This record gives sequence, C-alpha cells and structure tokens, in this order.
Amino acid sequence: MFERKHDVIIIGGGLQGCAIALFLARAGSKVAVIDRTIAGRHASGVNAGGLRLLLRDHREYPIAMRALEIWANLEDFVGRAGAEASEVRLQTSQVAIAMDANEMTWAMDRARDMDRRGIFNERLLDAGEIRRLLPGISSHVLGGLVSEPDGHANPANAARAFRMAAAAGAHFEENCRVVGLEGSGSGAWRVKTDRGTAEAEIIVNCAGAWGAGIARLADEMLSLEAMALSMMVTARVQHFVTPVVIGIDKPLSFKQSAAGSLVIGGGIAGKPCLDEATSFTIMDRMVSSAAATIEAFPCLSDVPVLRTWTGLEGVTPDGIPYIGPSARHPGLWHVFGFCGHGFQLSPAVGEIVATSVVSGKIDARLLPFSVDRFKAGQPVRGGRDDAA
Repeated sequence: MFERKHDVIIIGGGLQGCAIALFLARAGSKVAVIDRTIAGRHASGVNAGGLRLLLRDHREYPIAMRALEIWANLEDFVGRAGAEASEVRLQTSQVAIAMDANEMTWAMDRARDMDRRGIFNERLLDAGEIRRLLPGISSHVLGGLVSEPDGHANPANAARAFRMAAAAGAHFEENCRVVGLEGSGSGAWRVKTDRGTAEAEIIVNCAGAWGAGIARLADEMLSLEAMALSMMVTARVQHFVTPVVIGIDKPLSFKQSAAGSLVIGGGIAGKPCLDEATSFTIMDRMVSSAAATIEAFPCLSDVPVLRTWTGLEGVTPDGIPYIGPSARHPGLWHVFGFCGHGFQLSPAVGEIVATSVVSGKIDARLLPFSVDRFKAGQPVRGGRDDAA
C-alpha cells in the first residue's frame, strides 16, 4: 500500500486526474493518484483526440482557450518525448457541416450568438467554401462552421505522456479500488481502498463515469449518466481530408489519420458495465454513425470498418462537467462528467484546479461548473457533445 498520509489524494487517473496531479506536484504538494484499473484506460485514452473549440458551450471557452495554449506548447509540460508521442496537430481546423436547411439556420444563429459573446474563432462557411475545404463532400451540404485553430492529437499517447509526467512527482496506485470515503475529526479525509487506508487534507474526485459513485461515498448526490461512447476505424484510403469533420444534428465525427484510415465517432452509445469496469459496442447503433459519414462523403460507401471500441464516460444533465469543491464537505473536490468532450480541456483543468486547491481561492473560470448549480434550476443546455 502507498504511504498513509498525503496533501492531496486524487481518485481517478484519467487525463483530468493526471493533469491535476502534475500541476499539484510541481507546486510542491505530496500527491497520490488512485485508479481502479490503469491510468488513462477509459475515456481519456480511447476517444478521437479532438482538440476542439468548435461548438463548445460558451461557458467552457475560457478554459478551452487556455488548454489550446498548453497543447501548443506541450513539451513544456510533459517533456519532448511525451509531446512528440502525443502527435499534436493544431491549425488543421475542425468543421461542422450543415446537411439541411434547419442545420444551416442553426449554424447561422450560432455564429451570430458567438459574435455577440465576443468569441470569434467560429466562422460561417457557405456551400462553396465548404466544398473547397472538404473535397468530396456531398452536394447536399449547404455550409457550416469552421474553427481554424483546432486540430487533434493521439489520445492514448497523450494520456500516457501526462501520466508519466505526473509520476515524476506523484505516486500512482493502479488496480486499486476505493471502497470508502470519510472525514476525520482532525480535518483530514480517509480514503479506504482494497489495499488499505490513506489520509489527505484534500480529496479530488476525478473518477469519470464512476464520479457520482465516489460522491455518494461522502453522502453527496450528483446527477450523472454513465455512457459508453463508441468509435470505429476503417481501412486505409487515399488522403482526402485534413480537418476533423463533425455533424450538427447528425451522429457524425471523423478524422483521417496520417496512415489514411478514418477514425469515426459521433456520440453513439454502447453498453456501459461500470461494475466490471468495461463496456461494449452495440453494433446496430453503429449503423447510424456509418450512414451519417456516407451521407456526408458518398465516396466512402465501400470503405470497410476494421474494428470498433467504446470508452466509459459520465454525462451531466446540462452537458458540461462538474469542476469545483463539494457543496457539503470542505476539502472534497469533484472534477468529472466531461460528457465526451474533456480531452481538449484537461491540461487547463489540471492547471486551474491545482492553482485553486493550493491557493484556497476558486478561479473564476470554474464558477459555471459548480457542483450545486442545479439548485437554482437546471441551466439551458448548450454546445454539442461528441467523442471528438
């Protein structure tokens, strides 16, 4: 069992947990990370690796903009080898395509709304512009939106890079299950695991799809739906698209890898099995994602799918994560429920949460994500959830 006493114990070793551990350790905190399986095994390492500002909820933009800066300078945070392995490709754009008049109207309204909010990275495209940007796109596509700073990275390698960088200053306890969480009279927290008990002044719940379960161990009820978001990869085809392409209402999200294969998402739900820490593809549902891809790019109709997979994720009622201290318990933080779009945010979340924990002052960028935000009524859902 790891040492008994720490400044901070992080429950969950995905990208959020590893990034928080990295910044806390660099600030001088004694940190332990507990993961029930292998760090980065679930949503963090098996998503599409999208580095996306496009179609984000406006509340996420201050964090997303800082995250983009970190991704652009990743070597400064995870070292040269980790940064190179992460294969960060920015300025390749992400494009949302409008397949019908309703989607095009939505895109125009979205562009006006973002301009009104002072967010100018999303640019409206007409039919001619989108065909020049995406050769081979269907003639039915009417236009869309593009965010030119966006791009993608290798999710498995990026998760590994953050884990290795964090491990230089934090202790990792993997394949270790948390079974109890309680405060002590001294103000410290006790974390009971199947390998023993440890203590810390601060607990950070980064348990992803299991986040609500960890919160319940402290008698805190946070609404969360476990999802198994599905992905698939095709055989290699001749290179024809550089941007990541996503749908507005259609279950469409894909990019072309350097090798030529297409990595396709779109938020298709598989079967989550939380107790077994696994999930399964439901093949009947994958048809809609494949159909949306072919509708957008008819030239891909004969390209075979080679394999599919899923990643466990937690989804909140309003489509944005919980990031902040417990509403009931001092010293307990919740950072989970990223709804399939936390990959890009993770380094900035790590930096901002770590700074807030060390200083004792909550960064204003975290206020929209408070865990008690539903007490005043459920906020209006914004942005778009997908696995990109």
